[in-house]
Amino acid sequence: MELIIDEGNTRVKLAIFINNGINRVIETSDLTQDVLDQIDETPDRILYCSTRKTSAHTIQMLQAKADVLVFDHHTPIPIHNDYRTPDTLGSDRIAAVIGARFLQNDGPLLTIDAGTCITYDLLTADDRYVGGKISPGSAIRFKSLHDYTGNLPLVEQTENWLSVGHDTITSIQAGVLHGLCAEINQTITDYESQYQGLHVFLTGGEARYFVNHIKRKIFANRNLVLLGLHKILKFNDKA
Repeated sequence: MELIIDEGNTRVKLAIFINNGINRVIETSDLTQDVLDQIDETPDRILYCSTRKTSAHTIQMLQAKADVLVFDHHTPIPIHNDYRTPDTLGSDRIAAVIGARFLQNDGPLLTIDAGTCITYDLLTADDRYVGGKISPGSAIRFKSLHDYTGNLPLVEQTENWLSVGHDTITSIQAGVLHGLCAEINQTITDYESQYQGLHVFLTGGEARYFVNHIKRKIFANRNLVLLGLHKILKFNDKA
């Protein structure tokens, strides 16, 4: 059994892998001892990945359970990383393309991770990670409209947004979510023109708001990053 921990900007996912498959996923806001105590199984290995500042206390807490691989830009990975500043590259971004490659073993890949930010990441057919885009997610856009205006309310996401808003709330939802969908669709179009046979994967906590509005064939998988992190752990077992 392996334990994969993906500590993102707003949520933490803990995935229990048994026989190379996901057995269970726990989602929480913070990684605490109480959360780890919910796992009855004893892991053989742990991979810890975080976009937050890693604390010594967290590592000690994990090491009490099993050997820990802390994933960062020094960790060997099964693809080539051509990013010019690998030390600034979000570990979740590189993990997403590795997870996508596990599901699609040939051709170029684009992963779209819809979370706090929308990240777009490209893997070429010869397994070279070349970079992508980072854009504000819907929650950031809703909050910006509220914070930088005098009268606009703070609006939440919805899966059933209108193309034409009929009041202030639905107008904001239409503007933010329609704008994001237009951005996603145009990004796919742009990259398809550069990378023939592009396979597109959608993941992230906010993917459900957009999955039915993308005008291309896509593969939606909410555990894409976790799958990629597990492949990185297995790759380092062989190293």
